[in-house]
Parts: sequence; structure tokens; C-alpha cells
Amino acid sequence: MNMLHYFPMRDLQKKNVVFRARASLCCLTACLLLLAACAGQPPKVNEEQNFPGEVQDIRQIPQSLEWFARQPGSGTAQDSSVLKSNAVSYLKKFFYPWDKRRSGSGDIAELKRIYNWREDKRGFAENLQPWTAKAWQNLAENADFAHFKGICRPAITTHATDLRLAPTISPRFARITGAGQGYPFDDFQLSRLPVGLPVTVAHVSMDGAWFLVHSSLASGWVHAEHVGFADEFLQSVWRSSDFYAFIKDEVPLSANGCFLGMAGIGTILPKDGENKVLVPARGRNGAAEIARVQLQDASAAEDFPLQFSRQRVAAIGDRMMGEKYGWGGLYGNRDCSATMKDLFCPFGIWLPRNSAAQAKAGEYHSLEHVPAAARDAAILKNGLPFRTLVCMKGHIGLYAGAFQGKPVFFHNAWGLRNRLSDGRTGRVILGRAVITGTRPGKERADMPEDRLMIHNIRGLSIIGGR
Repeated sequence: MNMLHYFPMRDLQKKNVVFRARASLCCLTACLLLLAACAGQPPKVNEEQNFPGEVQDIRQIPQSLEWFARQPGSGTAQDSSVLKSNAVSYLKKFFYPWDKRRSGSGDIAELKRIYNWREDKRGFAENLQPWTAKAWQNLAENADFAHFKGICRPAITTHATDLRLAPTISPRFARITGAGQGYPFDDFQLSRLPVGLPVTVAHVSMDGAWFLVHSSLASGWVHAEHVGFADEFLQSVWRSSDFYAFIKDEVPLSANGCFLGMAGIGTILPKDGENKVLVPARGRNGAAEIARVQLQDASAAEDFPLQFSRQRVAAIGDRMMGEKYGWGGLYGNRDCSATMKDLFCPFGIWLPRNSAAQAKAGEYHSLEHVPAAARDAAILKNGLPFRTLVCMKGHIGLYAGAFQGKPVFFHNAWGLRNRLSDGRTGRVILGRAVITGTRPGKERADMPEDRLMIHNIRGLSIIGGR
């Protein structure tokens, strides 16, 4: 087995999106605020921007999944046959890119299509200015689809890495004012891939800095430095190994004094003895080498898959509690669907990339024809705590049980729709993983009944098998 002796680390620096106003505007604003303060008048809230706020649910409902796991309710234990079946299915999807090697020309249709978008559809870049025709053309030229050959070469991620719709770290925001698809919703961000994930490389950007890959989650562009080509030996090692599942975030991976990257919840790596894992690292020739890593924290990972129970799900979920929201894994954080996917990974339960697909992953119970006033009762009746996804249009969370007779669920949410003083839609920003009821913000004057989350709940999806 190849041993990593030297691995030059050239981690890409994260590009922070910084919003700067013109210096003259800053000075003018400061002067106006100072004059208002002198006159005893508080500055007016700028309702053009999404604004922060808290809701009563977060202050009143215990922000602890373990608290709910201790409450009486439906059992959620799985027998060994279900556990094994789930793990076999998980690994089949995990290795899918290596098993179904293809050029993927159909998968990249949308990746090609974006370069033909009209000027008014291109959105805004990190400077909050529209993408220029020249910049868009440069992006298209670097994607180099004119020379797409579908090389279909097996590879593996050597770092946790962003999966992008275009070969760039620059964002594409659909809008910059009002609520909706503005910051932090970078439409170029598809997902985030964990270290050690099998992929196939189908194409290389003109500058060589980006690979177009097919993964078990989606197809898109990743940093070339975060992928290593997988030879037959490495593939056989990964396929024949038992795995460790990580149950903590930000676990450092180092070998022979070289820092290789970080692992977290949602990562599985081949087991190489007690508290030891195999980690792929990109060598100087672009091939993936195998490094043996001793985990410094013995509690960071356990044998995959873990035995499923409410208590175990709760313990892992509580490590995500309060975690910052990250659209598509942006900045290394999680959104609603990534939270659910990573939470159930250690138990060998595979969930797709987005909330719409996750809703179809289990035994689905539609609530669309249930009146909003009766949906709480329907959730309490049909939901299994810690086994049931609460499904909404564009959002998803985990049913955790009841609090004061009402259902509650765990979800990572950017914000809640509210109504601004001029009638437009705004957002009450949560921006993190929380536990709420089905009507968070109902006590607020700017949250009318028709904007409450209960009206967006479409159904329940019971996952993991009976």
C-alpha cells in the first residue's frame, strides 16, 4: 500500500463576500445618523434588506434533541436485517460513480445551458453588480465545452470541497434587494462533497484549475486540487474495507506531520485499525495516494453503520444545533437538506442532495389536503420521532416529537417569510439549526397567519425502513 511521505498543502483560501458601500455614501449615512441621534430620533430600519430577528419558539422550546429523545413515544429501534440492508444500499450509492462510468453528457446539459442565459438572467456577482457580458463569456470559454470529450476517469475527493454549477468561486445571486434568492443563496453552489467520496472526472477547464465530476449527489465543477485520480489499487482498497463514520465535525486529519484536511459528520472513511482511517491525498502527479491517519479523538468516529436509535440520532444532531446556515454547503456550513443527509449518514441511511428528493426517499404521507388547522394533529398521529422528515416546498426538517402538545422539528433555516410595512415580503433571519414548532414567529406582528410555516408543510416522509 502506498504511504504518503510528503503532501504539499495548497488549500485554496476562502473568498469572503464583502459588501462595501462607497466611501462617500458611508460618510453621508454617518452624518445623517448623527443628526438623527442629536434630534432624539432613532434611525429608520432599512427594510430593503433581510433583517435579523428572534422568534418565541427558540426561547421557549428546549434546543436539545436529547431532551426530546428522553420523552415517551413511538420506538425507533431497527433490527439487524434492516440495518444491514440500509448500509448495503448506502454503499451502492456511494460507489455509484465508479460502477457506472459514463461521459454524462445528459447530466451536464444544465451546466452548458447557463452560458446561453440572457443578460437579465445572469444575476449579480460578489460586487453586487450584474455579471458583465465579458465576464460571462470568459466563464464560458474556461468551461471549454467545445472540447468536451467525456474522459470518464475514476477519482476521489482528497478534501471536503464545493460542487459548483460553473468553474468559479465567484457567486451568482439572482437579486440583491428584497427577500428571496439574494445573499446567501449563491446559485452557482450545488453542494459540498466530503473527503473520500468516489467520483469520476468527465472534463477539465481550459485553465486546468477545475474538474467537472460526476458524484453520487450531482454533477458539477470542483477544485482540481481537491481531487485525486483513483487507480485500481485504491479502488480495491476502498471497496473491500470496513468504514468508520464520523460523528463529530471539524476532525483534523494528519499523517507524518502533514495536515491533510478535515472530516465531519457525513463523512465515511475506510477503517485501518482502532481509531485509524485511510485518507486519500492528492500526489504531485495528480494521482490519489493513501495516507494512514491516527485519529486523535477516539470518540470522533465509530464503526459504520451505527445502530439506529432516537438517542444516537439526537446526540449527533445536538452537535449540529446552532450551526450556521450554509446554502448548498457554502462556507463549509449546512443548509436544511445537508443537515438531514449528514445526520443520517452514520446510520447507513442514504438521503439525496436536495429537499424535494429527500421527501421521496421514505414512506410518504401527504398532508396537502389536510387543513392547516388540522396538520399538527396529523403530524402527531403519523410521525415517528427521529424517523420522520417534515417536508415543505424548498425546505425540510426532522420531526422530534411534541412540546406542550404540539409537534416540533429540527431544521437548519435561513429565515421565515414575513410582511414588511409596505406589504412586500421580507425575512425574519434565523440563520442556523434550531428546533421550532410548525408556526415559528406567530407572536410577531409582522408574521400574519398566511405566512406561517404550517401552510408550507406538504407531507411527512418516514425514512430508514420499518
